[in-house]
Amino acid sequence: MIEILKPVIIITPVLLVLAIGIILFVFKYQRRMLQHQEHLRQLQEAKQRQLLDATIQAQEDERRRVARDLHDEVGAMLALVKLNVHQLTAQAENKEAGQQVKKMLDEVMGSVRQISHNLMPVVLEKMGLPQALEAMRRSIPAASGVEMKLYCNQPEKRVEPKTELFLYRAVQELLNNTFKHAQASEVLVNLQFSDKALQLIYQDNGNGFDYENLSKQPDTGGGLGLMNLQARLELLNGRFDFFSARNSGTKATISVPIS
Repeated sequence: MIEILKPVIIITPVLLVLAIGIILFVFKYQRRMLQHQEHLRQLQEAKQRQLLDATIQAQEDERRRVARDLHDEVGAMLALVKLNVHQLTAQAENKEAGQQVKKMLDEVMGSVRQISHNLMPVVLEKMGLPQALEAMRRSIPAASGVEMKLYCNQPEKRVEPKTELFLYRAVQELLNNTFKHAQASEVLVNLQFSDKALQLIYQDNGNGFDYENLSKQPDTGGGLGLMNLQARLELLNGRFDFFSARNSGTKATISVPIS
């Protein structure tokens, strides 16, 4: 009986070692496949981030070019037309009509300057985000019925240009939504610098909207601007919290890490 069991006793440990070896091999193989898949995912995310960053940079470069053309070429031509109108008005009998034309030209030139400023604000590049937001606040026409209040704990502080530009565009987008849909009378913008982060809080007292429902229906285009803000903010490793409900106004909190 013992002689019969001897081969079994000898083979059993070998089979056990072989089974353990197979299990370890499968485990290592699965682990290696998971690591490979994670590496591919990271590469894909990095590629998407680079593509989005390049697209945004191209958009900003195009805005800068259009703003420069508006200011240098269109603005110069309008100024020349205004000068000629002034000379003709001085010689014409109907000076009242000439004054009306000059007034219209002044309005057109003002609109061109405003469009150029919105496309690429010079104040932002030269003086920083707090001063650019202050200029934005002052440029809001009284006819809009919206008063913007701005608070900042360090008005002279500068951060990375890309961060400043993003936050400026964010306020532009949010303010545009307020003008179009909110029927608000007041907007609060609070800019707070700390050692490690820059936080911007935007709040209006408008009628708000059903953000939860709108965010689930991106095909309507209603939340596209906010989705674009979220995508751009991810490039800066920031955080975007948004709240809006009917008859409760709108509040957006953006936090971006800074060195």
